[in-house]
Amino acid sequence: MLKYLELGVCGIDLKPSHPFIGSAIRGVFGYALKKASCPFVSANCEKCDISGKCAYNEFFENVSDTPNFRLDINLNQKSFDFKILLFEHAARYLPHVAIAIANMQEIGLEVSRRKFKFSNFTLNGEIVEPKSLLSNEPEPLNFTSDFAAGDYEISLLTPLRIKQKNILVRREIDLKSFIRQIAMRFENITGEAIDKFEVKFCRFEQDLHFCDINRYSNRQHTKMQFGGVIGWMRVFGLDERSAKLLQLAQITGVGKSTVFGLGKIKAERI
Repeated sequence: MLKYLELGVCGIDLKPSHPFIGSAIRGVFGYALKKASCPFVSANCEKCDISGKCAYNEFFENVSDTPNFRLDINLNQKSFDFKILLFEHAARYLPHVAIAIANMQEIGLEVSRRKFKFSNFTLNGEIVEPKSLLSNEPEPLNFTSDFAAGDYEISLLTPLRIKQKNILVRREIDLKSFIRQIAMRFENITGEAIDKFEVKFCRFEQDLHFCDINRYSNRQHTKMQFGGVIGWMRVFGLDERSAKLLQLAQITGVGKSTVFGLGKIKAERI
């Protein structure tokens, strides 16, 4: 249903100065990935002849498509530990991503560019040496859902930025729209169409509040909005197709800015 690789960086010996580390991680990762991918010293990505084969262009300049990777973090972390999930064809850039992550240690994090060391690098949950990924082609994980129709609790672990009727949600989510957006994300990532279906349920509860986060982007030279809703939702009597999409969303994330770590959810049977 969905193929992906999960890279994890553990034991980073720095403590964050801000409760949201997504922008700091993504910024340094982007800088390191460009260094690892681009053979040109003074590159203009818009005019580059090899942009279609470039990992940096695929991850950071291809803004028209659904992102093919996601940053996995939590709010209020005690360290900068993180995961990166590479979806479908993005797995072919694993060597570039591994080099970039290793080089992030010397580039440093946050405005002060604090250098760091990590103790473990994992691929699909197994500890590996980053250099071993330069020549090997590991088997991707294959997501298959085992969720059935029933009652579920959905926890929004990082801010969810999602629009309904072209307005950013600040309090209440329409469950049907939420489920359909998960389906659209799957279609855009895989290129596979999902048959039309109706989201069915008996009862829906939610307790959400808006979490406002603003960070500065050195790349875009502007303040960026990362605010979204966090909290929980409970749905009773959810149909099987929708339940399976909830489980999928734990991998792909939901909403905008998942490349910064937003839209992370957890779904559990209740």
